[in-house]
Amino acid sequence: MSEKFEIIKNFLDEVDFLELKKFITTPRCPWRFVSSITFKGDKSSNNGYFIHSFTDCDPKTFKERFLVSPHYPLLDKLMNKISKKVNFKNILRVRSSLYPRRDFQEPNPFHTDYKFPHKVCLFYVNTNDGYTLFEKGEKIPSIENQLLIFDGLEKHCSVAQTDTSARFIININVI
Repeated sequence: MSEKFEIIKNFLDEVDFLELKKFITTPRCPWRFVSSITFKGDKSSNNGYFIHSFTDCDPKTFKERFLVSPHYPLLDKLMNKISKKVNFKNILRVRSSLYPRRDFQEPNPFHTDYKFPHKVCLFYVNTNDGYTLFEKGEKIPSIENQLLIFDGLEKHCSVAQTDTSARFIININVI
């Protein structure tokens, strides 16, 4: 494992985790379909996914680009615990992702979320055979209640699952 990665299993207390999981994995969470997984205009795949945007700030002004989700307070315990683990000044974006099951596993295009130094925290909401893949070959499995922290300039991609109806993660970008 690269020294640029940190994996923390059982990141949240069980009660806090189950409360968050209940929101993310049930119809209480409103989802929006996005047709390209890595960037606008990506035609490499016909497999989109769903997101729920909690907050999304302009990286230059740190002003909200959209309305902050009324469900953002559900992330308080997660964000408080991350703030004790990762030193950051600003939150760029927090969104959950729902990847529908695929017939076979195929990595999406490698990318960085932003082109400047930042940290990425991926919180895995459910266990499945999907994973996060890094350009250097590291595979991080989707294990519920696990947090992955890495340098945001590391090229990575998502690989959807074949064994569950949905793969749920929460992607947090901070500087």
